[in-house]
Amino acid sequence: MKRKLIGLSFVVLSACAGGTFQVPDFRPDTTPSPAPVVNPLSAKERFVTTVEQNGCVVNESNSSIVLADATLSVEDLGRIMNELKAEGRGQVAADQRSFEIISANCP
Repeated sequence: MKRKLIGLSFVVLSACAGGTFQVPDFRPDTTPSPAPVVNPLSAKERFVTTVEQNGCVVNESNSSIVLADATLSVEDLGRIMNELKAEGRGQVAADQRSFEIISANCP
């Protein structure tokens, strides 16, 4: 009788280990967290930042660099310059051929 109980207990234990019981994984998570998403600047702010980095003035010699660095079209450039003039953050230069940015970074 005892032999039968011992054999039966092995059968019952082997049935418990059949895949329904799982040991939890207590190891630390090693997957890297995703990089934070940076909100891109508006077209106007990209333009202002690029012009500040290029001497605070947009003229014939650096306009192509400003357009490329700020990823703007010529139409965007005209619209942004008008908006900056209306906001008091930009003005046409004394030579009437350049546009100056008015900001804390541009004296």
